[in-house]
Amino acid sequence: MIATAHPTPLSDIGYPRLCAHRGLSACCPENTLPALAAAMGVGVPEIELDLWRTSDGVLAVCHDPSVDRTTDGHGAISELTWDELCALDAGAGWGDDWRGTPIPRFEQVLALLGGRAVLNLHVKETGLAGATVHQVCDLLCQKGLVEAAYIAGDEAVLAAAQSYAPEVPRACLGQQADPDAQIELARRYACQRLQFGRHVTPTQIARAHEGGLICNLFWSDEPDDARAYVQRGIDVILTNSAQRLAGGGFPNLTWR
Repeated sequence: MIATAHPTPLSDIGYPRLCAHRGLSACCPENTLPALAAAMGVGVPEIELDLWRTSDGVLAVCHDPSVDRTTDGHGAISELTWDELCALDAGAGWGDDWRGTPIPRFEQVLALLGGRAVLNLHVKETGLAGATVHQVCDLLCQKGLVEAAYIAGDEAVLAAAQSYAPEVPRACLGQQADPDAQIELARRYACQRLQFGRHVTPTQIARAHEGGLICNLFWSDEPDDARAYVQRGIDVILTNSAQRLAGGGFPNLTWR
């Protein structure tokens, strides 16, 4: 009998590691199910995606507040219904092979990736009275995915998440232009992580580690560049080109 290899449990994956930014976004329409599935196929342990809430309360996966750049449609997601989003083509700018690719809803992503990769969930706004944040937290708790995901956001999102569901891990995106202020903000909201920009220094990374914070980097797409940031102490590299960086000689950058 031929032995079958099994993926390492998420809880056992070490650092440093890769996080596929909007899925395998250099090769597929960003934030779509094909992009997310392709990232998982490459073997990255973390996948980042962006969430907005439609006018009728559906969590849609899209980076921008409007659909203008990423689809053949127009309008703000918060002002469109889910049925209206479903009629749009997120693959329209990628040629005939991608035509007809839809915007996914968050539940579809959880069905595809839940428990199979750590989800870096960039919640783009709190929603009215925190509704967007609450809905994300509720779904993670209902599906038993609290330990396999984290909410990333600005100060308002962090405050809403900490107040509503403190058990859901948080990553600080606020104050990214000032890493020292960002560290303080992460501590204020009891974050487990923060996501630095490329201007962060080794001293600031060390300071974050001293406070028990996991350090993400936004972003790196070149193997030598990513290696340099790992050597400075970065734990998680967000990348648009996970297929280029995976297998690049770093321990734990891939998990299969």
